[in-house]
Amino acid sequence: MDKKTPAAPSAEQPSLFDKAGEVLSGIGHKISDAKDSVTSFVKDEAVVVKKATKKIARIIKKAVKKAPVKKALAKKAAAKKVVPKKKVVKKAAPKKAAKKAVKKVASNKKKK
Repeated sequence: MDKKTPAAPSAEQPSLFDKAGEVLSGIGHKISDAKDSVTSFVKDEAVVVKKATKKIARIIKKAVKKAPVKKALAKKAAAKKVVPKKKVVKKAAPKKAAKKAVKKVASNKKKK
């Protein structure tokens, strides 16, 4: 029986590790491309959002300048002066009602 020696892989036939390396590098390139496209999209959207916030801030500033602040404060102060606080006065219960309740209790005792 002769010993069989494994055939050495030739340069034309890539080994299993070479194939795995090629697959992983291909995946790495695709991930890198996707990351680049996502970052560029986020940068573009950030610019759009900044412009929109500046526009909204300008609109708010114009609205605040146009609003009459002094008249509104005067109306609020006048409204506060006109409405005084009322004190709540508790009235004592009438004595007649208490006597009736006592009479009813007394009459119940007599019935038994």
